[in-house]
Amino acid sequence: MTKLNKLKPVDNNQVPSSNPIQKENIQTPVSQPLGQQDFILPNKVASRTYQSSDLPTILFLCKRGMSRSPLAQEIMRDLLQKSSYFGRIRVSSRGVNIAYNDCSVDGRMQSYSSKLGLILHGTSKFATVPELANAALIITMDADSEDFVKVHKNAIRGHTRPIGIFLAPGSEPYIQDPYDRGEDTDVDDRYDSIIASTQIACTKILSVIPNLVL
Repeated sequence: MTKLNKLKPVDNNQVPSSNPIQKENIQTPVSQPLGQQDFILPNKVASRTYQSSDLPTILFLCKRGMSRSPLAQEIMRDLLQKSSYFGRIRVSSRGVNIAYNDCSVDGRMQSYSSKLGLILHGTSKFATVPELANAALIITMDADSEDFVKVHKNAIRGHTRPIGIFLAPGSEPYIQDPYDRGEDTDVDDRYDSIIASTQIACTKILSVIPNLVL
């Protein structure tokens, strides 16, 4: 039996021309330090994350993305989980003022919503153009977010609706800002009112999903 020689790396440049295996011009990649060109821009990340094959998204917008829109997101998720739409729709929340990007979610709203079994966590995120473009339904919760979608209307492909149309007749057109209150305003009353109004609106949004989302 022929004794096998220890395997050695083969240099392509030393392969005889008579060898039936043709030499290939293979270039070995050279590792280089990361540079600025190696970082992916946020819009490119979003364009990969939000593809047409993804579930349709309901996107709630408010000025800061720290209190009202996260609340609406969790109330809507809870309603969807208990409905026939569970697993068929995504819900997201964003802010429209970049100055509040990556701010902690409103601690008071976390405390009040926890009494309903809702968990608000994380930080606020500024709405990007790809997120607006790929949302099936955008709900604006205040004047700032309504102006924001008007500025970006050419990028939006889905439906946009102000939350006021889903509130009880005679209500204010928007959900009140928890931070925009006078010294005489009762904090408990303000947060209770925000939660109650958002629950009413989300319940009505659930009823229009067949027409506006799916």
